[in-house]
Amino acid sequence: MTNGPTSGRSGAEAAELVGVVDLGSTAVRLLVARVTPTTGYRVLAEERVPTRLGGGAPGTLPREAIDATLRTVHRFFARYSPNGHGPRIVAVATSAVRDAENRERLLDPLRRDEGIDVQVLSTRDEARLGVHAALENLSFKNGLVVELSRVRRRKVVSTASLSLGPVRTTRRFVRHDPPTPRELRALRQEIRAQLMVDLPPAARGEIVVGLGGTVRSLAGIHLLTRRDRTRRHGLRLRQSDVTAIRQRLEGLSRQKRRRIRGLKAERVDIILAGAIVIEEIMVFGGYLTLVVCTRGIRDAILVRETFRGRA
Repeated sequence: MTNGPTSGRSGAEAAELVGVVDLGSTAVRLLVARVTPTTGYRVLAEERVPTRLGGGAPGTLPREAIDATLRTVHRFFARYSPNGHGPRIVAVATSAVRDAENRERLLDPLRRDEGIDVQVLSTRDEARLGVHAALENLSFKNGLVVELSRVRRRKVVSTASLSLGPVRTTRRFVRHDPPTPRELRALRQEIRAQLMVDLPPAARGEIVVGLGGTVRSLAGIHLLTRRDRTRRHGLRLRQSDVTAIRQRLEGLSRQKRRRIRGLKAERVDIILAGAIVIEEIMVFGGYLTLVVCTRGIRDAILVRETFRGRA
């Protein structure tokens, strides 16, 4: 259980239970929290289940991923909402669902059978929530929050979005195990083509703030390689650290990547593509430091629910 932000305001309203459903491209994340408006929140239960909604053909949610997601959501809220009496649900979906032509095969059963109305986030809304999670939990003034939201004096001054998620890019470019040099060149060419349009160059001292599974995995590998007990959240990796990890991963088969400490089994097939995207952002944009943020969309949602948009 974790505590959320607190405020000095008095006269707080009565606490309520809030459930958050986050339908991501790699996993579904669910939590139940006790929210005291204007004061804070406390997470009572949470679960993360790999489902790979983003693992299908372009514009398609895989049937097995849809089924796994429906089972996961039903099981979680059957436990915490017996007989339909439970938390108020806030549900969101990100790029995999947003880009899928068959998304109603997932959204309709959630609406009909679970009473869950999912908000499909726009790219701008998804980026905004990511920035809010980073600003709420890290003390930085200027930088770039992946995906490509530029922050100056803790205010967002520009936002862009990349179609470079690790599941999508791995499926599109990687056919061999380990990947061939030709496949990796094609991947880098696509990354650079998108960065040419949307990546702001680093000003002096600006950092990249990374959120999501790829960045958490890079942090875990880095810490265990160095036998460092530092927490992942707030960890600073140099550009050369990211390159060293990418070089280590590049020549390994998926089976050999499974032996890397700090890397979850569910990410062995997609970590290389994700690492290359992060490395290219840093090198191409001139960013020397990556700061790890382990918070995400669900945390930003809880802050929003706590402060009703006043935070």
